[in-house]
Amino acid sequence: MNDFLQYIIQVFQGNAKEVIFAVMMTGGVWLFEWWRPAVADSGLGGRWHNIKVFILLLIGLAFAAPVLNRCAQLLPSIPLIERMVPDWQSKGIVGGILATLIYAFIWDFFQYWTHRLEHKNAALWAFHRVHHSDAHMNASTALRQSVGGALIGHFLGHIPTVIICGGNMVPYLGSLLLFSGWGYFNHANVRFSLGPLTRVISGPQWHRLHHGKDAQYHNSNYAAFFPVLDLMFGTLRLPKKKEWVETGVRDDVSPQNPLKQVFLSWRNESATASTLLAHTPEAPSGLLDRQ
Repeated sequence: MNDFLQYIIQVFQGNAKEVIFAVMMTGGVWLFEWWRPAVADSGLGGRWHNIKVFILLLIGLAFAAPVLNRCAQLLPSIPLIERMVPDWQSKGIVGGILATLIYAFIWDFFQYWTHRLEHKNAALWAFHRVHHSDAHMNASTALRQSVGGALIGHFLGHIPTVIICGGNMVPYLGSLLLFSGWGYFNHANVRFSLGPLTRVISGPQWHRLHHGKDAQYHNSNYAAFFPVLDLMFGTLRLPKKKEWVETGVRDDVSPQNPLKQVFLSWRNESATASTLLAHTPEAPSGLLDRQ
């Protein structure tokens, strides 16, 4: 009983820190979104909704933590990269930057194909569509996902990356910048373009196209960090100079209540289950196709 109580306390403390960080990041980026919005700002309501979704997500993942921890124990103790090239990593700042970039690229490779599969397969889209159903995309949209979507990303994206790279490869600062901060930047409702660097690193204008409501924007820009992955696999779409598209899911039938979005994301609010296929961003298929 004492062990269980200690576990609950640790989970509560960890989740509280995550929520505080999320509120600070959302509020901080909001200053820039208010100062130079890409489209009309939606105000506090949508942001508060997404924070509630995030809190419920953390609660749901806390229940899944024992299973996830058990799976982590089954992973190889020595990552593939060290088996292939022992002592590859140099020390110091250069070594930390190199390790961060390698880890981020490998993770983004698996994230790319997981993300693309979520858009191609109707069953997976039912978990992922919560993230896309935000019609007023802003930094807080990064927090908006279902438990099912988070678990899909964990098993198909995080686990393969850990097998290759290990779990302690990225320095704390690199991890904070990429895996805790970049999502807020990517989803920000801010009129900011990276210009020629858009081909090198993702940004809010480029990623906004991926969230575009119109069908012409579907099947594009799946990478989280490196647009070169979209270039390699035929899904790159570069934004025009003043292109700031409308976001959301057309004819959205996904749940609007935060509790349902997190735990019952596959249910439709105003349609039968068969209607799900009609509202998938693309004609769904069980296989990935390279274009």
